[in-house]
Amino acid sequence: MGNLDFKIKLANTFATLFLVSSQGFSFSGWFLSHSYDFGPRDFAIILASILHFLLIGFTIYQYLPSSPKDVYEAIGYWYLLIAVLNSGVSFLWYYQVNLFAFIGLLWQVATLVFIYHRFRDYPPRNGTDHAFINAPFSIYTAYSLFIVLWQVFQFSDHTKHSQIAHVFIILFIGFIALHLVDYSHRKDWVYSLTTAWILLGAAVFLDDAPHTVSLIVVGVLISAVARTLIPNWLERFNRRFSRWANRIGERTPLLS
Repeated sequence: MGNLDFKIKLANTFATLFLVSSQGFSFSGWFLSHSYDFGPRDFAIILASILHFLLIGFTIYQYLPSSPKDVYEAIGYWYLLIAVLNSGVSFLWYYQVNLFAFIGLLWQVATLVFIYHRFRDYPPRNGTDHAFINAPFSIYTAYSLFIVLWQVFQFSDHTKHSQIAHVFIILFIGFIALHLVDYSHRKDWVYSLTTAWILLGAAVFLDDAPHTVSLIVVGVLISAVARTLIPNWLERFNRRFSRWANRIGERTPLLS
């Protein structure tokens, strides 16, 4: 593969700076008013921190010779568009221009889904590709989809605290995550774990039926992730054990 266009590298670098700074601005109020207790917001802060770390890795990885240039070219300038939209949404939320912020959020989710959909043609070659290319967009897409659905029901006082609305959100995002890890060829366990983490955080402050449903969905998703990962781990272990056994057999002199 040839060298990646420098303009794309520069765009991705600026995009990461935009994202990290704008999301840091969004969470600054949480940090300043943070108490010593562990609450639902901490789940979002931890998830955002992991996402930022992986996106920084995504940006650095593109400069390495071993990076998949075709994948970065497929992403193109869409990542920069996501960063610009995210920055705009953050500032609009801050100044309480909620309607325009929500419209920007819809565009952001649509762009993320577009990139996520393109990844089906570029499966990760190894663990590094999966960690620094596929994983951050899986996390970002899962988190953004939850925010969109949650915000839809926040515009009305009748649905803001409705248990039916909360259960619908939980089941909807849980179904998508279960499909992607259990029934899709992607076997996207990162997306599923992200959704499980979000729902675990939601269960902390939800009561009654939404609390119970959230915990049930978390258990189902974790079970699905285990069904996906454990067979792969066992297969890798068996392959390595076979190689070790063969090496020992080759080095051990035959008894005559």
